[in-house]
Amino acid sequence: METVLIDTSILVGLARNEAAADAALARVTDAIQVICDVVLSEMLDGARNEAEHDRIFAYCNKKFEILPLTMEVSVRLREILRSAGKDRGKNLADYLIAATAIAHDMPLLTLNTKHFKGIKGLQLA
Repeated sequence: METVLIDTSILVGLARNEAAADAALARVTDAIQVICDVVLSEMLDGARNEAEHDRIFAYCNKKFEILPLTMEVSVRLREILRSAGKDRGKNLADYLIAATAIAHDMPLLTLNTKHFKGIKGLQLA
């Protein structure tokens, strides 16, 4: 069974009841869906208060395996930064998410495909 890394944009879209997020997830219903530390951190950073922070944390921990930042992710991040050249600095969080997907050899499901366009070795779901 394929494993797919879910981007923050999907989780935010679900929270906002966006049809695009539901449609994207429908494409990967047969896959194991995981998130990474960066996605969890972005979601927690958007919490408006402690109660919401706790709800987001509990939901993500119950629903997903959370992939940690590892040395392999760090190596992939440096490769992305090196190849990004003048485009570097768009969004470090997106590069870390992409590096995680590449390090784990899994596609990334996102609503923000333009943020990930041109990242060598990244597969989009």
